Amino acid sequence: MDKMCKQAQAEYPAECCGILTQSADGELAVVHECENIQERKHQEDPQRYPRNARTAYLIDPQQKLRISAEIEASGGRVVGFYHSHIDCAAYFSEEDERRTWIFNSREVGEEPDEPDMAYLVLSVYGEEAEGEEASVKELGFQREVKSYKCFSWDGGGYGELGLEIVD
Repeated sequence: MDKMCKQAQAEYPAECCGILTQSADGELAVVHECENIQERKHQEDPQRYPRNARTAYLIDPQQKLRISAEIEASGGRVVGFYHSHIDCAAYFSEEDERRTWIFNSREVGEEPDEPDMAYLVLSVYGEEAEGEEASVKELGFQREVKSYKCFSWDGGGYGELGLEIVD
């Protein structure tokens, strides 16, 4: 969790992202920080990628394939993904859900492409907070992860999953 929080703070005001894996022996998840290429894609093609890195993330597909291949070659598996939300709550947004339907559009009764994945969302606030959140800045916080929640497919939609942080 510390590694993800540090990444979220360092990459603010852009969303951070990464992959969670588990070794062959089923031990705890391992964090793999990834590059959020959303800003680059937005600059190259704003029609196709209307959101910038402050409001969306896109894991570099080559990085995702490399991490997946390495962990699978060692007998492990990808168990989830994480990203941050900027200056707002940790929740599973419509955009987050849409991105789980990579290969098919959602139809009633269909599952997402990877229904067994967990999705961790971190809520990070920082110096650019405005309005009600201005108190974060006034209190002298530069960047702070305020909360995090984990979500998974429950057969009909995405619901919050219990999360245990182990040192």
